[in-house]
Amino acid sequence: MKKRFYVLLPIYLSFFVVLGIYEVDHPPFSTDSARIGDYEIKVETTPPVPEVGKVTTIHFLVLDQNENPVDNFRMGVQIYYNDDVVRSFPPADHGSGKWDLDYTFKEPGNHVIRVDLADFKNGGMLSYAFNVGVLNFYMNLFTYLIIAGLAGAGGIIIAIILFQRKLWAKKSKT
Repeated sequence: MKKRFYVLLPIYLSFFVVLGIYEVDHPPFSTDSARIGDYEIKVETTPPVPEVGKVTTIHFLVLDQNENPVDNFRMGVQIYYNDDVVRSFPPADHGSGKWDLDYTFKEPGNHVIRVDLADFKNGGMLSYAFNVGVLNFYMNLFTYLIIAGLAGAGGIIIAIILFQRKLWAKKSKT
């Protein structure tokens, strides 16, 4: 085996590091956006993957047709679990296009966040439902998977180094 194969090992190892960083910064199921009426509503959560029993901040961002934050808006939220309303937040006025809502999920699984946005231009309410996945072990499981991947990459590196030394020892004896 030639030393040029050692170049592939850092690439393999960096794959797991980049995967971990990307997954923590950009989780696939905790951000969503929808265009309803003349507005776009973006929903994000902090932490990126909500966990049962821990405080989760739900961030709402309301944008106009030109992607600018709406100065003043009235919005209410209902949180559903298994088609039952778990918590309701009545419509209230919010400024600067943002609303941060702290909530603690009590059950794992899919939760539906129904947003009711008052349409001041046309009158009436605009509604949309967002899905948010809540887990009770995500960060623990994810951490274990990353550690297992790094341990596997380290094991491969050590095996290659030991294999190389055995080959060199056999070649030098003959």
